[in-house]
Amino acid sequence: MSECPIVDEDGNVRCTCDVDDLLRLLADSRRREIVSALETHDDNWTDVENLQGTVLTTSGKANSSDLKTEIHHVHLPMLEDRGLIDYDRHSETIRYYRCDFVSNMLEAIDVRRSPVEG
Repeated sequence: MSECPIVDEDGNVRCTCDVDDLLRLLADSRRREIVSALETHDDNWTDVENLQGTVLTTSGKANSSDLKTEIHHVHLPMLEDRGLIDYDRHSETIRYYRCDFVSNMLEAIDVRRSPVEG
């Protein structure tokens, strides 16, 4: 098993996560959208409302209350269990921790989905 470091904003390793677990997380397109949105924030903090707005913009999902429920009850807990985020349910704030493996996988997936220029 290969472990990937998950680091805070200072570059300190806060935990590690197994590659297979990270691949399972990224297998879901909604979680990829969420993690991609978290990766694009200038700082490592956001809130559920801001995240939901970003994901709605990229996905075009019509029912925002369903999306918020899905983010709140399904995806954020899974990301937190693997150490990629800290999620404060009371204040609905999210702190994202970076993982080079995750960043590289998202980039590779995005490149594969981009139209081929000819």
